[in-house]
Amino acid sequence: MLTAIRKDGTIVHLLPRRSKELLKKEREKEEFFCPECREKVIMKVGTKKMEHFAHQQGSFCVESYEKETEYHLNGKLQLYQWLEKQQLAPYLEPFYSSIRQRPDIGVSCFDRNFAIEFQCAIIPPELMVKRTNAYRTQNITPIWILGGKNIKRKGSGKVSLSNFDYLFLTRSPSGLWYLPAYCPESNIFILLTNISPVSSKNVLSEISIFPHQSFLIQYLIAPVKRNNTCTCHDWKREIRSHKSSLLLQGYYTNDVLKELYLQGMNISLLPAMIGLPVANAPIIETAPLVWQSYLFLDHIYRKKEGVITLEEIYRSFMKRVRKNQIKLRLLPLVRDCHPRKALLEYFHLLVRLQVLEAVNDTTFKIINEVKTPEHVLMQQEQEELFYRKFAHLFFK
Repeated sequence: MLTAIRKDGTIVHLLPRRSKELLKKEREKEEFFCPECREKVIMKVGTKKMEHFAHQQGSFCVESYEKETEYHLNGKLQLYQWLEKQQLAPYLEPFYSSIRQRPDIGVSCFDRNFAIEFQCAIIPPELMVKRTNAYRTQNITPIWILGGKNIKRKGSGKVSLSNFDYLFLTRSPSGLWYLPAYCPESNIFILLTNISPVSSKNVLSEISIFPHQSFLIQYLIAPVKRNNTCTCHDWKREIRSHKSSLLLQGYYTNDVLKELYLQGMNISLLPAMIGLPVANAPIIETAPLVWQSYLFLDHIYRKKEGVITLEEIYRSFMKRVRKNQIKLRLLPLVRDCHPRKALLEYFHLLVRLQVLEAVNDTTFKIINEVKTPEHVLMQQEQEELFYRKFAHLFFK
């Protein structure tokens, strides 16, 4: 940490940075304490790591459990200076005594108070949820920024996100899903937008890189929507790859493969209407191919007619969740995060695909039985025709 208090209660910051000689002299004549737990801390002034305060070994302070790396310290410093250059008045490591929390940076702008957390090390999800909720009780909006080194690119528009990375996913007032990250080694912001999960980890996404001097705080609060460069070819390739990876797991170890097999189906022969992107898919941790397969089996397969309501869809979906066949994602930064949204989007997409007819906003009618392909060649031919006809509905 870069902030401590002296014996007389005055605050000492290590910003702006001073010479190591001056800091060493101050260290010789002063004692320093943690603003949060009031335990004694040590001013570390070395040659390999940026100067900082650290708890003594054996400390029980929550702050001491997250050892600050050089990467984190530099990132915190750069983000503080980045805010200063925008003519704002950031406050380094403010301590909010009412909730006993100390973000990396506090700042007020646009008539709102923000707490900026630059998180590089993995922390328990429960801790992030607790911190986020505590800020909100004080009418403080948390902005969590992921360390840029965590972003694992797998191509020009493909990223692998762990469950920890997903904790940083948020949604703008306009409904845009985005994930912000910062790399202090390259001085760049990384913004993931138009996020479409393909599997539980892999997503197709617009990856935007900004030098920190051209990036503004409002881009973290409400980023501008960018054109989706993901194409139906990209999506089709990823879905085919995911089908292949599921097949390798075998019918005896994978629930969806087993259920499809018992129904006389093969995942490689699923109609192209199964495994499609919808706007709120990030709410569901399970891959679209899998959760949409279950919906197909529960409500559409081998049915020539019938009416389906959203409540019926939701009940069958949650039954699968309770059986651990479908998993929901923990998204602490997103309010009103309900899987009904993704389910409703998918069934309205099926209406536009002429599979169903909408009776009203939450009720659907089966108009034709969905025929499954008899062999792989037929499936691929139907898939090509499907994407040529309907790709404009989900790839703008």
